[in-house]
Amino acid sequence: MVEFALVLPLLLIIVFITVDFGVGLTRWIAITNAAREGARLGAVGAAEGAIRQKTIDTSDGILSADDIQVGFFDADGDGEIDVGESVVVDVSYDYSYITPLGRILDFTVAPLTLSACSDMRVEQATGQGPGPPGNHA
Repeated sequence: MVEFALVLPLLLIIVFITVDFGVGLTRWIAITNAAREGARLGAVGAAEGAIRQKTIDTSDGILSADDIQVGFFDADGDGEIDVGESVVVDVSYDYSYITPLGRILDFTVAPLTLSACSDMRVEQATGQGPGPPGNHA
């Protein structure tokens, strides 16, 4: 019985780490896919608002509009986004631990920020102005 009491905290920490790693990995995969889906929609000519909404919709409820930055890059400098130029969707999400491990590590480890970025070549003209992610409302 004494051995169990000595091993139990270590066993619980291993279980907490495993659970938090699994959930964190699942959320990272979801936001990576959401960024890719948003950029794909932008590549076929969608406006910035539609790209944001598609990214939110495909994130399994993880992301909000504040977590997403959309940018169009005008390579030739003519003021319009043309076929062959770039659309970028950048996503950042602050992951909260779901086990008590987060409260234990709260004072030693900074919050975990998951991020994903997808850059795709524009296939249809978007009618958007150029600019890096974050410069569009």
